[in-house]
Amino acid sequence: MKEKKNNEDIRLDLGFSLLWPKGRKVSTTPLRKETVEDLDIPALIRFFTETGKSRDSLESMYTVVCNDEETLNYRLDILEDLLRSPDLAGCWEEILPDIRSLTYFTLHFGAREITPFQEVVWRLRELEFYSRCVRRLGKAFGEALIRSRGLTLFSALIGQIEEDPVFVRLLSVLPELLATINNLGSITIGVNLNAGLIPCGVTLLSINKDLYTDKTLYRRIFGAGGTQGIAPLHTAPEGTTDPLLDPVIKDVAKIMEEAAAPLARSLKKFISINSRLLVRLHDEFIFFLGAVKGIKKLERYGLPMVRPRVLKKEARSLHYEGLYNINLAIQKSDDSEQSGAIEGIVPNDFEMNETGRIVILTGPNRGGKTTFTQAVGLSQVLMQAGLYVPAQRAEISITDQLLTHFPVKESLSRGTGRFGEEARRLHTIFDTATRFSLILLNESLSSTNAGESIYLAQDIMRVFRMLGTRVIFTTHFHQLAAMTDDINADTDGESALISLVAGVYESDPEPSKGGGEEPGIRPTFKILPGQPKGRSYAIELAARFGITKNQLVDVLKKRGAV
Repeated sequence: MKEKKNNEDIRLDLGFSLLWPKGRKVSTTPLRKETVEDLDIPALIRFFTETGKSRDSLESMYTVVCNDEETLNYRLDILEDLLRSPDLAGCWEEILPDIRSLTYFTLHFGAREITPFQEVVWRLRELEFYSRCVRRLGKAFGEALIRSRGLTLFSALIGQIEEDPVFVRLLSVLPELLATINNLGSITIGVNLNAGLIPCGVTLLSINKDLYTDKTLYRRIFGAGGTQGIAPLHTAPEGTTDPLLDPVIKDVAKIMEEAAAPLARSLKKFISINSRLLVRLHDEFIFFLGAVKGIKKLERYGLPMVRPRVLKKEARSLHYEGLYNINLAIQKSDDSEQSGAIEGIVPNDFEMNETGRIVILTGPNRGGKTTFTQAVGLSQVLMQAGLYVPAQRAEISITDQLLTHFPVKESLSRGTGRFGEEARRLHTIFDTATRFSLILLNESLSSTNAGESIYLAQDIMRVFRMLGTRVIFTTHFHQLAAMTDDINADTDGESALISLVAGVYESDPEPSKGGGEEPGIRPTFKILPGQPKGRSYAIELAARFGITKNQLVDVLKKRGAV
């Protein structure tokens, strides 16, 4: 009775997951298509996964965010263990090819017609790969320092499998069983000839261990070995046979079935052994291994990745020290050498709490406003996937929805202009947003005249304040930033408005001659509290890009166009 209970425990534990704590109901929220596009989450997925096939299977980990604090910490604990125990992560990497083979056997077994002998061979190969994976995992867990609940349970499960009497028996007899099929390499046939020396009959003479080969080619590739024919080796296309050989092939199949019978009887003893546990964990291994590799790659370039402290959604707060845009870092790492620091990544400190949950972010064009706003959204996605975030320190509240509103193109199919499309998306946000949402608006309402836009924007900010949600509104409406105190005073709500500004360095406006300083401004890409200076530095930026009136006239004169 006790042995039966142990077997049942193993069977039940086959539902174990590295992503989802057992027996816990978890809430998830799919990101909107617009949010996936606005934040360029596909670039994030490409960085943390290696192949197209695994990207497809893992896409939902980044586009369907988890809202459960316990589940997120469950994953973060596992990731922390893997970063602390590189040999364990290396073991997972090492066994992935075997698990892919197990996946093939599991998916195709029963899905195609195979002979009884092939069925036995497949089952033997499955047991071979499975036992090899279990032994490697057991050794790696024995040498690793693990603290996470998930890996502690996984280690115990592997130990339970290794100690199971059926598995122990398998390890003792598997080499002999495999030797039986490994010794089948070729057959020898005899061919009778008629008076005209034309083949008229054929029979099976023997089944051999060695392959028949073109000996010269075989020696060149493999060295000594193989059985040499006196003529070149001919191979038929898969699935085709000579009519004369068909009866022989049937004879071979019959003999193979007879040879398989004792193997099949032996394998019945191991019917309780099931490889589906490792097959189910394949994508989860890839998820965590991709995270480990991505974190280590960014750290090699001097960019920190930190475990975030997960805050309950009721806190509605964020706190970052040294936050940077991971997609920008990914792009620069792809373009740079294999070692050395990446230049042009500017970290920022940032927080949202009861003193300010609605941020009006202003500053010059190309001053880093959009990059910063996207950085906040990407870090939220990573945290709610259960991964480290790009910062030196991070405390992040769970959000029930991450909603974005970035510049859009006109929708010809709907017959709306750009403003109509913006209005439609804004209405959709208000249809679903709650006080626990995080909303990122980038240059919204900029497609109509400035007076109407500011009027609409301040009304929308008042509604967000009433709702009590978190918002970052990147805009050129400097007047709106100046209204934050008035809106806070005349509108009740738990989300206060604050003003942040993308910083600039103003140089002396002297023409650049012979290597002198270029006139105008330089963005610092630092996001700091403060009020805007009432200008977007468009004239200075135009000078940097050569599109002031005088610069353009010079271009036309050089071309002889004026």
